[in-house]
Amino acid sequence: MQIHIARNGQPTGPFSLEEVNRQLAAGTLSVSDQAWYESAAGWAPLSTVPGVSSNPTGSTSPQPAGATTPSVPAVTAPTVGGPVTAVPVPSGQTEPLAIWSLVLSLLAVCGFCCTPVVITGIGGVVCGHLALSKIGTKPELQGRGLAVAGLIIGYFAIIGWLLWVLLFGGLAVMQGILHSISR
Repeated sequence: MQIHIARNGQPTGPFSLEEVNRQLAAGTLSVSDQAWYESAAGWAPLSTVPGVSSNPTGSTSPQPAGATTPSVPAVTAPTVGGPVTAVPVPSGQTEPLAIWSLVLSLLAVCGFCCTPVVITGIGGVVCGHLALSKIGTKPELQGRGLAVAGLIIGYFAIIGWLLWVLLFGGLAVMQGILHSISR
C-alpha cells in the first residue's frame, strides 16, 4: 500500500507502510499528519490508516513537565442525517496543463471568428483532457476545476467557430450563386 502524507500543507510521498512506521518511530512523521492511500475516502490523520502503528517501538516518549499534547480533531465518517466533520485537504501543486487549458480556451472564445485563434480552442481541449488524466493518477495535484472549465469553454469555442463558418460561409456561397445568376 502506498501512502501519501501531507505535513503543514506540503504533500510528500508516496511511502510504503513499513517506511511510514519507521518514520513514525524516528519522529519525522506524526500520527496527526494527514494521509491518503488508494481506496481511502479522503485525507485523514495518519493514525487512522490501517497498519500504521502509532507507537512502533513499544515505548512512550516522556513529556516535559507542563507540556501539553496537541489535540487532534476527531474525524467522523459521514452518516445519513448525522454531522460530518470536514477533513482539511492539504493544498498541492496545481497542474500546469489545467491552467493552460483555461487560458487557451479563453483565447479561442475571444477570437472565435478568426481561424488561427480557434486552434487555441483545440489546444485548450487537449490540455484539459491531459490535465484531468494527470490529476486522476496523482491525487496530490490540484486544478480539476480549471481543467473542466477549460474543456467546457474550449468545446464552446470550437462549436461557435463551426457555426460561424457554416452560417457566414453558407451566406457567402449563396451570395456568390445569386450574384452569378443575376449576370
